[in-house]
Amino acid sequence: MLQSITIKNIALISDITISLAGGLNVITGETGAGKSLVIDSISLLLGDKADKTLISYDKDYAYVEAVFTTKSAAIQTLMSELGLEKEETIVISRKLFKEGKNECKVNGKNFSLSMLKRLTAPLMDLHGQFEHQSILNEQNQLLIVDGIAGKEHAVTKEKFASQFEEYKALKSELNSFTADDNERNRLIDLYDYQIEEIEEANFQVGEEESLKEYRQKVLHIEKIADSLNNASELANFGFSGTGGLVETITRLMSTISQVKQYSKEIEELYNRLDSAKIDIADIVDSIDEQKDNLEFNEQEAKQNEERLDLLNSFKKKYGASIEEINAYLEKIKAENTRLKNSTEYISELKSKIEKIKTELYSLGGELSKTRKQAAGVLEQKITKELSELAMKNTTFKIEFDNVDLDQCDSTGLDRVEYLFSANKGQPAKPLSKIISGGEMSRFMLAVKNITADIENIDTMIFDEIDTGVSGVVAEELAKKLLKIAKTRQVICVSHLSQVASYATAHYYINKVVENDKTQTKVKLLSEEERLKEIARLIGGTISQHSLEHARFMIGSAKSFLESL
Repeated sequence: MLQSITIKNIALISDITISLAGGLNVITGETGAGKSLVIDSISLLLGDKADKTLISYDKDYAYVEAVFTTKSAAIQTLMSELGLEKEETIVISRKLFKEGKNECKVNGKNFSLSMLKRLTAPLMDLHGQFEHQSILNEQNQLLIVDGIAGKEHAVTKEKFASQFEEYKALKSELNSFTADDNERNRLIDLYDYQIEEIEEANFQVGEEESLKEYRQKVLHIEKIADSLNNASELANFGFSGTGGLVETITRLMSTISQVKQYSKEIEELYNRLDSAKIDIADIVDSIDEQKDNLEFNEQEAKQNEERLDLLNSFKKKYGASIEEINAYLEKIKAENTRLKNSTEYISELKSKIEKIKTELYSLGGELSKTRKQAAGVLEQKITKELSELAMKNTTFKIEFDNVDLDQCDSTGLDRVEYLFSANKGQPAKPLSKIISGGEMSRFMLAVKNITADIENIDTMIFDEIDTGVSGVVAEELAKKLLKIAKTRQVICVSHLSQVASYATAHYYINKVVENDKTQTKVKLLSEEERLKEIARLIGGTISQHSLEHARFMIGSAKSFLESL
């Protein structure tokens, strides 16, 4: 359940916190007071795209925070999957900055929008006015049927989708073989040439470093020779012939040896000199060996440059490194073998395609069967819901059309269309062509109530679900909202007095001017304040007559609530 929502710096909202209750929470207010801003703020917490124009003009950021409580085991499991501790309280916040940055946190942990959508989907469902059109989309109509069909159906649907993707990949691969023989022969010739060229070059991992090292040696051979000669001279003869390094260390050791028996520290120094003498002697020998073996081989240097040039040309054609070149070689060898064995491979592909087609038609048949069963249940449920919303003569049917595998998509072999008639004796026709605005509002309420039951969503939010509704129908809609609110939290933005009179908590949104600045405020109304607001909704102005009418409506609503 949504316990509270805090909104800061969103358009005219400076800083408000709305504490919400269970039951039917109704939000009313003058047109333009900011009711839609509350819905926009909740949408942000559902992971909707951020619009920085929502940020108050004189502020650098906007902030929305919601506190939920839940005991749902499924949500606890989902929290664990998303890296959260399993807690009954969930605090979700989102911060938008004018420069475009977007910050989202859940219980203090940074979340991506995709993670946020996963978490909030089972927490709350928001129905805005724009969603009226979504139910007219045949794909969405099929999704609702699938939701009714249950978990086993969902597993079968996933299997179909997976197999269908494989089927499309195999068909595409088969087409690549059969579409153009000339292109296949061209690729075989190209791959033959490339394979021969790369294998003949036979570059080994680490070879490039060795080639570059040899090049550096050749480029600086004179400098190396001078350095080695000087080093050898110093190491063997010292400055001005005073003795080389080894001879100097030997004399030093001889001097210290005369007193080493009197001090452990001096003896340790003597031993260190002895060890250094061995290392120095080895280094001097290595310097002399390098000096004596240093020579310039013009042929080797030329071959080294040619090898480097060849490697660079290969890197332009086949990959940025020897590893990538060799990986490309393995790839085209496999592809070349496949192309050369195309006759056998095509036969194998066709066999796989036929096998998977059989499996898809079988899975598609299973989906159709369970969908038709689910459609019967959905027809009954929606007809019952609409009957409770003063649409007793409604006819609602779901029509199926089976399509071929090459005309379907990953959802299966079925196409569905919702058929509707609001009047007894009139044939049902496509929903999109005949349903009115008021009928659509009630139809959406019926659908949302059914799907929320399936998805076990605790909080349902309706933004002006009562559009196009008035009179007796509006009261029936209000009763339906209150019935729904017996088992879950309902939050409803409304402009109807009938809906407001059935609220278990009534909030009023209005604009006020403080310090020469217009701000949106939200207030939980007292009984007296609520009476006046309902009177305003009835007649536009508050009069004795509208107050009496409002009092009667509230009394009727209380009696209905007590009867539930």
